[in-house]
Amino acid sequence: MKRLFITLPVLSLLAAPVLAQQAAPSSDAAEPRPTTVQDACIFVAKNMLMVKDLKVGVVQAFPELDPPGARLTYSTRMDSEPQDISDEIECQFEPGAEPLQVTRFCMDRTCYAANSEEPEERRRFEEVRALMQRLD
Repeated sequence: MKRLFITLPVLSLLAAPVLAQQAAPSSDAAEPRPTTVQDACIFVAKNMLMVKDLKVGVVQAFPELDPPGARLTYSTRMDSEPQDISDEIECQFEPGAEPLQVTRFCMDRTCYAANSEEPEERRRFEEVRALMQRLD
């Protein structure tokens, strides 16, 4: 009986990461790979805000510019009226990259990029970039 009490905690420690992974589905599992700068910018916004849905307002997409990019207004409230959708995101992507890879994005007057001065801003950028790379 003593051996059982020693083995069970060890087994539970070994199984915990596997169980946690199964219990917590990935936020990007159901997301298709964005193919337009508009869709990629929406993907960035959703993942930065950690929400499943956004109500998108005005979109300005510039796939032909160097670097390609998009700007859009959004709201996390799905019942927002068009005149109330005022939060903005601006995204820039690597020119000629297939699939699209974000190089910079700005929200709430804060810009996130690999060369951001603030470590937290660099970290958020790298997280969003990693999520984009995980898509099939």
